[in-house]
Amino acid sequence: MANTPAPLSTKRNTLWNAAGCIFYLGCQWLTTVLVVTFSTDYNNSGALAFAMSVGNMFASVSLYKMRTFQVSDITCDHSAKDYVGFRFVSILFSLIMSCVYVSVISDNASFLIATLAFLGFKIDETFVDVLYGVDQKGQRMDYIGKSQFMRGALSLIGFVVPLVMINSLPAAIIGMTLCCMLVTFFYDLPHAKRFGDIKPRFARAHLFHLGKACLMPTIANFLATSIVSIVRQRYGVLAGQELLGIYASIATPAVLIQAGATYLYSPLIGTLAGSLQDGGAPAFKKSFFKVLGLLVACMALVTIGFSFIGGPLLELVYGNKIEPYLWIFPYVLGATTSIAILLYVNDSLLIMRDGITQIIINALAFAVIVLAADQLVAAFDMNGINVAIIAACVPATVAGAIRIATSK
Repeated sequence: MANTPAPLSTKRNTLWNAAGCIFYLGCQWLTTVLVVTFSTDYNNSGALAFAMSVGNMFASVSLYKMRTFQVSDITCDHSAKDYVGFRFVSILFSLIMSCVYVSVISDNASFLIATLAFLGFKIDETFVDVLYGVDQKGQRMDYIGKSQFMRGALSLIGFVVPLVMINSLPAAIIGMTLCCMLVTFFYDLPHAKRFGDIKPRFARAHLFHLGKACLMPTIANFLATSIVSIVRQRYGVLAGQELLGIYASIATPAVLIQAGATYLYSPLIGTLAGSLQDGGAPAFKKSFFKVLGLLVACMALVTIGFSFIGGPLLELVYGNKIEPYLWIFPYVLGATTSIAILLYVNDSLLIMRDGITQIIINALAFAVIVLAADQLVAAFDMNGINVAIIAACVPATVAGAIRIATSK
């Protein structure tokens, strides 16, 4: 198209994407701080943590692991209209599943109400992801970064005002949702349209092909995402709403590290796909291990640094009440690092279109969580969450890396 925006360099795309998305996630973390600050105890924090864990499971299905597939579709087998149409279908399917799931696993009214409100927020977040895929494929990730800056700032306002005025967590989540929807309608949609028609198309052949192509990666991603969600939910059921809230207050900042890892390699997905297409398995393996080495080195440095300064900072933010639990923070960082690296291996396998290996390694991790979560929580109390996550992720990551290393 004559008016298609000029692409940016990989460096600028990486910087815009990382800066905006980390700012947004930082603002999301601040909501977990502010819900404690403006509440009399950790019950609201526990309800928000439970809602977030279910929301992450919802997102893993509604996203349908399509972003990586969409960006690595360098031959354009499907149009932006097909991806947008498929996202509507996946959101509806995931919403039904999530509502049934949450009604079965808990009868806590605070958990249920907060979760239903949070699902509305995740619907907007997962829908805009397909628009980000259009931006990324057009090599204009500055649009993504600017969107995330706006979402972060407005979501904080939308969350805090109702929480302070009427002391209602559901109202705060709804306020946050409405603010983010404004960004979707007035910024993200117009910018994505610059790359062509994005009106959703529901052609049966395309829906079927995308559903089939991304099914195994979606199942694998659901299993990987559920590792954290299930063990947190089990801890909330076994230990109570307040202790879950304390753990979430400590653990949520570590998500920034996981996100930073994702945003470090996300702009390179197209490059990895190109290396596989142009140079075959040898070129892809070289690129994979180069990025993996960079990822491990960066996360090791950040983990070591945060292990020293994170505890005092969290005590400064939350006060003395949280001090007895801060010793688990380095283990939280270790668990977060293990998840981030597993997700990178998963994305690399998706680029290879190796869904079978994805299913196998993530089923292995999921089985460890299901079989060992309650026992590890009983043995290590709150830190059992981290021990369970690491025990699940490390074997799966190693198995996936070996598969890539031996590919031909």
